[in-house]
Amino acid sequence: MRTIPGLRNLVLAAAAAVVTTAAAVVVHVQPEDTTRKITGTADSAPGLAWSTSAAGFGRAGAEFRDPRAGTEFQSYGPGFIDGGDTLVTALGVPDDGSLRDPVLVGIDAETGAKRWQTPAADLTGCASTPVDGQVVCFSSDRALVGYDLTTGDATRTSTKWFPFAIATLDDRVYVAEGDVESDDVRVHAGTLADPDAYWSQAFDMGTSWEDLPFNALDVSHGQGVFTLGADIAGFDLAGGKPTWTTTQDGCSDAGATSGALLVRARTECGGHEITGSDLLDRTGRTIATSHSKVAQTPSIDLPTDDTVPVLLGDSGYDRRTGSLLWTSSDLISAPQETNAATGTAAAIFGDVALLQDTNAHNTTGLDLRTGHRLWRTDTTRFGTILGWDGHTVVLSDYTGLWAVDPRTGAISRDIPFLAVNTDTEALTGSGQLGAHGKGRYTYTSAQTIIGLRPLEH
Repeated sequence: MRTIPGLRNLVLAAAAAVVTTAAAVVVHVQPEDTTRKITGTADSAPGLAWSTSAAGFGRAGAEFRDPRAGTEFQSYGPGFIDGGDTLVTALGVPDDGSLRDPVLVGIDAETGAKRWQTPAADLTGCASTPVDGQVVCFSSDRALVGYDLTTGDATRTSTKWFPFAIATLDDRVYVAEGDVESDDVRVHAGTLADPDAYWSQAFDMGTSWEDLPFNALDVSHGQGVFTLGADIAGFDLAGGKPTWTTTQDGCSDAGATSGALLVRARTECGGHEITGSDLLDRTGRTIATSHSKVAQTPSIDLPTDDTVPVLLGDSGYDRRTGSLLWTSSDLISAPQETNAATGTAAAIFGDVALLQDTNAHNTTGLDLRTGHRLWRTDTTRFGTILGWDGHTVVLSDYTGLWAVDPRTGAISRDIPFLAVNTDTEALTGSGQLGAHGKGRYTYTSAQTIIGLRPLEH
């Protein structure tokens, strides 16, 4: 069995691997038919519907991990794949950088009860979205593996490939495979049972295994984007035909965004100084260029549609034409002690950008259609932006969760972790949030997953 060298970098950045043992089980803590008010929270805050913890029978230290990062290595983050009625997480015990006897666990999203538990050794990565009722992963022994959301039953499809990236969209599975150090790589589109059923396409590009990016394959922004080292290629999702190629010069960085666009920040390697940004359309044509010396790197990028401007440097540009629409100084954070200005855009929700300026100690809501400031709040509590439900943005830090209205800045709820569980290790920050609509959420940390839902008044 061949383990691809350097693939750990892909695994670590993609989102976190999992550890688990056969002795580690999921224990359903709270009765499934009760939702209790969390002490000290506002009446509008959701209550605790259920709490599920990882507990070891004979082995202490079991933790939840994000299955998207695979199970080959120990990595940093808890998480799950949202399968609707079933949440799929990895469970295990870290062991000197590796994971012993890892399993995937299916958890009932309504009650927190364990639905199934299945061995899942040697997974290199999993797609973030299920396909045809299955979580689809790839393993170090050249196989694609699907896990049934209802039963946990595993289905293996052996290949002669060396897969290094996987993505899913609608009913298709996209797999990148080959030897990146020999520029001998291909992308396939198919199904779990027949992974090249729709098409296969070779690409003359590569990198070192150590530099393999976590987001090598992107299919979620209206086109396919394949990134290896300095090389980037666009391709048609339906037929696989390459549509454009470009490069990242020096230490530049690039990422796909909605509207089948690519944002490329130009960075010099010497002092890592940003010299500008470019916006490329679905043909690879540069439709906008900014010479601002800041780059915007929102952790969440969810514009309403292509009528919402895209951010380059300190300005907003039309996604369809590349026209400059407005400029805002709020998009720049300039520390007084250095000349290293940075971008402030932390997340984009609908037509509002949430800006965090850690130097000026403020958070700002920016109207993306006009460039006008909607609100500003002085704060030293920034936290990690986890997601939103279409109305409120949820953030976390080591003390708890809180929700902000992106259009007004008003904090609508604040849920201290210690009010949920008095064990200081049970709930921690830097977890993963799932927003399921109608005020229902799931939050996972390394030791505990909780379900939140509105209280009946």
